[in-house]
Amino acid sequence: MAAVAVFGLGGCRTVEGLTTKPMVRSVSVAVVGFDLRTIALRFDVELLNPGDGEMNVKEYDYVLQIEGRPFTSGASPGGVALAPHGTARVPVSVAIGLADLQRTLTALERRGEVAYRLVVSLLIDTPLGAFRFPLTTDGCVRAFPPAAHPCK
Repeated sequence: MAAVAVFGLGGCRTVEGLTTKPMVRSVSVAVVGFDLRTIALRFDVELLNPGDGEMNVKEYDYVLQIEGRPFTSGASPGGVALAPHGTARVPVSVAIGLADLQRTLTALERRGEVAYRLVVSLLIDTPLGAFRFPLTTDGCVRAFPPAAHPCK
């Protein structure tokens, strides 16, 4: 009976560690390419696993909002492991059509800054099954002149 109780407690701790929601530590934005039709951005999302069990990001999907409105969305396989109490970087690649970007920036050019919200939904694979965790991060970039530095 004592062995069952000890095993049961260990199992609860593992369940708690495997289902703890990851947290966003930081986000950086970089322009990684452009052509006549699109501009490619990369949001590097640094995640923290606060739990006691390893988390494997199987895949993710995202929605990028600009000034509170959905702007673009997509999905990608993840393939990132988060060690217990460790961090990992999840690169979220976003392709934006230049025509869409131009319309949006023209409407916002007097402001000089553009607020964004990146909503990422991670599919975490654990021994207990897959769990979906939504994460949201808000930020601001200077649009005129273009820079990926935080706004004031």
